[in-house]
Amino acid sequence: MSTNVQHREGTESKTKPHLLNLTLAGLPELEHFETDEQRQAALEQIGQEAADVKSGGFWLAIGVLVGGVVGGQYLIRGLMGMVSWPRWLEDSLILLGTGVLFVFILRFLHRRGAAAELRQKLLQEGVPVCVACGYLLRGLPLDPGRCPECGRDFEPRVRAILIEQGASNPDPQRSGSSAPQDAAEPPAA
Repeated sequence: MSTNVQHREGTESKTKPHLLNLTLAGLPELEHFETDEQRQAALEQIGQEAADVKSGGFWLAIGVLVGGVVGGQYLIRGLMGMVSWPRWLEDSLILLGTGVLFVFILRFLHRRGAAAELRQKLLQEGVPVCVACGYLLRGLPLDPGRCPECGRDFEPRVRAILIEQGASNPDPQRSGSSAPQDAAEPPAA
């Protein structure tokens, strides 16, 4: 019976999304992963990297969060000074405004850079995406070698993935190859 419970608990933890990952909902990069396992692994890795207290980015985010909430609270208090409402109502609105501001700043900080990190994870999984805009490049030819969405040149890793997936390459010079693909036969002696 305990193995049944453990199995059920294990599957629940895999399907239940982490609360902070809900803030990433709507990012188109999430739809480009080939399997749910790849998507979940990428999200977990991004979450672990973001929660690394040894990184400067973590402490910068904490500073921005605290500074934004404290500054926002002073702004809200200043605005409340313009009205003459009962003290309990003003305090409640200040508390509510501070909470809403906290959630918005936290969401902004969590989403900031998450799309770019997801694009890198997609490239690691062999999914060709534009690193600038996240456009899915699967099935596109190597020539002209630009993203149809933003116009940026394909990164070398994207080119390698497209070649591996069988993309046509009419211009071998763009892929870094020095010899033409269809070299003419040498003249007979």
